[in-house]
Amino acid sequence: MSSDSRDLTRLRGAPPARREIVVLAAFALGATTAMIWGWNWGVRTNDFGLEAASSFAALLHGHVLTFLHTAPAYGASLILRAPFALPAGLAHAGTLLVYQLSALPCLLAIATLGLWLARELRRVGGKLISAALVVAFCVANPITYRAMAMGHPEELLGAALCVAAVLAAQRGRAHWAALALGLAVANKQWALIAVGPVLLALPDRRLRTVVEAAAVALALYAPILMASGSLTAGTARVATTATGETFHPWQVFWFFGARGHWTPAMSGYILNGFRLPPTWIGGRPHLLIVGITAPLTWWSLHRRTRPVDALLLLALLALLRCWLDPWDIVYYPLPFIFALAAWETSTAHRAPLCAVVATAATWLIFWFLPAHLSADAQALSFLVPSTLALAALAVVVYRLRPGALVAAAMLPLLTRAPATPS
Repeated sequence: MSSDSRDLTRLRGAPPARREIVVLAAFALGATTAMIWGWNWGVRTNDFGLEAASSFAALLHGHVLTFLHTAPAYGASLILRAPFALPAGLAHAGTLLVYQLSALPCLLAIATLGLWLARELRRVGGKLISAALVVAFCVANPITYRAMAMGHPEELLGAALCVAAVLAAQRGRAHWAALALGLAVANKQWALIAVGPVLLALPDRRLRTVVEAAAVALALYAPILMASGSLTAGTARVATTATGETFHPWQVFWFFGARGHWTPAMSGYILNGFRLPPTWIGGRPHLLIVGITAPLTWWSLHRRTRPVDALLLLALLALLRCWLDPWDIVYYPLPFIFALAAWETSTAHRAPLCAVVATAATWLIFWFLPAHLSADAQALSFLVPSTLALAALAVVVYRLRPGALVAAAMLPLLTRAPATPS
């Protein structure tokens, strides 16, 4: 038996006491309930209210064609969550209750992930307090709150499904891995980054798993694609989003943007001190994010990355997505955070301390520092730790010599292109 197989079989020890799981499940359910109904989520002004509420209401009232023609890019996620919000729709309840019920499966998904990880941690002899910390980390994460407040609970569902797909693949459960992966991709297209880690984790049946996952995703996307009138138009609709002038500081392309002369009239679409995106950027970063997963997965196989480290590959790709995406915002690091937590508990068999640090750093960089730093300083506050984290993950995943990555880690700080006045 290989060392990797022995690592995975360690997960099959004596199960934890049932009463422990019951207590942890009660805590998770209570925290989930408090998260959903403890706040007024401002659905009139958050992204759910502005982007999805009207089309979702059409779906709940049986106007399927209207929904298919007006659904946002993540319309398939609304289809997945519609059964939970259907009672509120049939009762003509307000948008807030519809939002809360539609977010329920997303929060239950991360709560279930937390319980799964806690159970596996206890199975291999982890302390009860560490298992409780895992559950608390998943269901009461401050970044989870920010995703809910901004109207994007589907990000929670996508993160949980991607991690679950890799965990199932590590245990040789190819069909469950395919189902989770397919649902994740249908939920939000960025989940394509999880294809490589799932393939790395699977011991066999890789092609069949990819085909099954594609079939699941296509089954949910097909109605939206067909409603668009043509495959080309439908593909463009679900694969792209109207980005406008959105160009956030927390990404590697920031210093290539033009700093133009700011006037009060610009306050509606660009903050003082922010840069305008370069004309050449377009949708290229999103294509690069998806396209780079194939060579990085091939490299992990070439470097003989251990299957038990597939979650670290997922964390690396998720953080790389943040690094490359001009839209990067506070809830984007969620897949990175949950993948890191899953690796710490299921592979390193410890409390998710690194994931807690990553959560604190995310809150600090995206939520606290913007009120105190200039936009350029915000960009540096993201680039320095994220580049170092990427380098550290690459060292483990690809078994590199740390010294060989020093220049690469500093590269983004040395390529600050001079801004061209607009």
